[in-house]
Amino acid sequence: MALTKVTHNVLESRYTGSSALSSAAAVTVDSSAANVFTITAGHNITFNFTNVKVGDVKTIIVTGGGGSYTLTLGTINGSSGTYNNLGGTYDDTGSTKNILEIKFVSTSEAWYQISKAAS
Repeated sequence: MALTKVTHNVLESRYTGSSALSSAAAVTVDSSAANVFTITAGHNITFNFTNVKVGDVKTIIVTGGGGSYTLTLGTINGSSGTYNNLGGTYDDTGSTKNILEIKFVSTSEAWYQISKAAS
């Protein structure tokens, strides 16, 4: 049996793509659409995740809007989810980049952390 190499070019967008999200009170993150998402906060945001598969790892780069906005993690595939924080909190200071990294360990539970660049 010949060895076959899996290259970046043959992977689905869920592993290689990036997508911009629009700020709203409820933001749907389609896990099949991309691996990295970007958004600038203009609201208190609840992220709801769809098309999640066990083992998905997603990165959301949230740029602070400067309005004391908050982030909440909502549903996973339409049902309530359990989110375990490994550390970090969201900083809404204007132009501050926050990295939300989330690992789905089931279709109802995820582990996450929020980081920002050291100053």
